[in-house]
Amino acid sequence: MDMSTNCINLGRYIAFLSMRLQFSSIRNYLSVVRLLHLEVGLTNPVDNFHISRVLKGARRLLGDSSCQKLPITPIILMQILPQLDIKSPRDICFWAACLVAFFSFFRKSNLFPPSLKDFNPNIHLSRHNVSFSPNGVILHVHWSKTIQFRERSLSVPLPLILSSPLCPTQALLLLFRLCPSKNLKIPVFMFPTPGGCRLLSYDIFLSRLRECLGHLRIDHSKYSGHSFRLVGASFALECGLPHEIIQAQGDWRSDAYKKYIDTSLAYRQHLSTSLGEAIKKKF
Repeated sequence: MDMSTNCINLGRYIAFLSMRLQFSSIRNYLSVVRLLHLEVGLTNPVDNFHISRVLKGARRLLGDSSCQKLPITPIILMQILPQLDIKSPRDICFWAACLVAFFSFFRKSNLFPPSLKDFNPNIHLSRHNVSFSPNGVILHVHWSKTIQFRERSLSVPLPLILSSPLCPTQALLLLFRLCPSKNLKIPVFMFPTPGGCRLLSYDIFLSRLRECLGHLRIDHSKYSGHSFRLVGASFALECGLPHEIIQAQGDWRSDAYKKYIDTSLAYRQHLSTSLGEAIKKKF
C-alpha cells in the first residue's frame, strides 16, 4: 500500500471520528496511531500536509473547546437521596460512592475498576487503602494518573459530618458493615446480593446516576462521574480553601485543576459581594 493510500485512509478515519468525538479526542486517537507506527519503525503518518489540512477542517467544524460536564452540586446530591431505596444494598453502595467521589476529587480510574477480574489493588481503591479515625476517613493512594511508578503516595482525608446525610465516613462505615470481609484487598464499592458480593462498576454507578437524574427531570447527558471531581474543586474554593490545597487534594500536578473551578457570573457576584462586605467592615 503506497503512502498516498495511507494518507487517504487516515483522512477517512479522521472524518469518521469527527462524527462522534470532540476535536481534542481526535488528536488523542491520532497520537496512538503515530506511536504504533513509530514503534515498528515506520514514519509518522500524521506529519503530512494532507492530514494537516483534514485536521484543520475537523477543527474548524468541531471547534477546539472541550465539552465539560456539569457539576453534581450538594443541592443535586440532596435531591438524589430521596430517589434511593435506603434498604437496597446497591443504593447504599451507590450513595457511598457518590460521597467519596465528591469529597475526594478522585478520578474514576481510582474509584471504579472496569470489572472484578480487572481489579488491581495496587491501582484501584481497595479496603486496605481505607483507614478510619475520630476525624473521619483517610484514603491512601499509591497509583493515579499522576503517580505511575509508585514514586510517591497520596493520603486524602474525608470528613466526619455527624447527623448529616452527606457524611462520607458514615456512608462507608454502613457499607462495610453491610458487606463485611476479612479480605482487605477487595474493591471498596461492593454490595451483597443473593449470589454473593457484586462490584459496583463505573457502568453500574453511571447508570444509577442517570436514573436518579432522569427522575428529577435533569438532562443526564450533561453529567458523568467526572461531575463530582468538577464540583469538588469549585465547592472547595467557594469555602475559602487555598488553591494549593485544592490542587493537592485532587492530585493535580499542573494548573489543569483551574479549569474545574466555577468562574460563572453567579460565583463572580458572590466574590464581589464578599469583597464589598469586607470593605464595609474595615473602612
